[in-house]
Amino acid sequence: MRNYIHLFLLLLLGSSSITAQTTALSFNGQALHLGDSLTIGLPYTPGESYRTMGWAQKDLIIPAFTRGKLMRHITPPKTFFGDIIGDPDTIYFLSLPQYPKDSLIVHLSDAIRMGEIITAPIEHEVLYPGAIELSPADYVPALIKAGYMTYTDAAIKAYTQASGNIDSVRSIIDNPFGYQRQRAALLERLKEAVGRFRLDQVYYVRHKLFTKEYDFARSAYPWDRLCGMPLPTLSTPGNEAITLVLMAEKEVPRISVPADRAESYEKRSRTLGLGAHTLYIKAYFRLLPPEHTIDEDTRIYQPRIDYLGLDLYEYPHCSYYHLGSARAE
Repeated sequence: MRNYIHLFLLLLLGSSSITAQTTALSFNGQALHLGDSLTIGLPYTPGESYRTMGWAQKDLIIPAFTRGKLMRHITPPKTFFGDIIGDPDTIYFLSLPQYPKDSLIVHLSDAIRMGEIITAPIEHEVLYPGAIELSPADYVPALIKAGYMTYTDAAIKAYTQASGNIDSVRSIIDNPFGYQRQRAALLERLKEAVGRFRLDQVYYVRHKLFTKEYDFARSAYPWDRLCGMPLPTLSTPGNEAITLVLMAEKEVPRISVPADRAESYEKRSRTLGLGAHTLYIKAYFRLLPPEHTIDEDTRIYQPRIDYLGLDLYEYPHCSYYHLGSARAE
């Protein structure tokens, strides 16, 4: 987005297509008006920048979950934007009270479709409110605490890379002499992390889930087992990675979703009536101990889990636009 902000400024200075509009604007089933107050959401992809908006005058931080007023619009020429963001569309501006002299440029149709502008309620009840996300820094401590690993050099190096800055840690890991000098301190840090890890805690991981078309008889989206796995494969970052393949005896064959909620999702995502959908889940579980002796001469582990269920969302961050919940069976 930043690469073509200046093109927007040229359009603003030279375009005569800036007009006032008071009639209703329709976006994927959502009616809006100029002057409406809209809420900024999260970037579509966690950890990345916003795909559908940016600042017109300076590089400011886009404040998530704040509200701004929908302002004037322009229609950019196809020659400027056709190759960058697809077909040319009307570009809107969001005025935020904390930035009175700056305009936030919004490609509104895509922003609504991708949830970077929120137009529906976001409050929802989750299946396990006290669950904690299992982060990459937790993978090795979890394996050791549950009995799948011991304090090997592979475990120390994988945890060190997962819990620190990859570039700075690599200088330690790649130098065998430097690693040996710091091994005792790195081992102590790992032991402290293992000590903090709780096996009685409910954890969750986020995952992309493919479903079939909406089942009106069951008021649910069925999981499409031919298109993807029900649980993610987890790996620590870096060149000393440890991989976890979660093993569960239970599954979630379908997720109950009210028909009106499913319809609003399919309208917003432009997937109305399609036979397949790409959605996102928080998968909840507890870690179980191994049933057999574990071979540590590997970097791939298959920890057993008690799979408890999931919450289904429209977007990868799994923070709002909740569709439904289901317990594993």
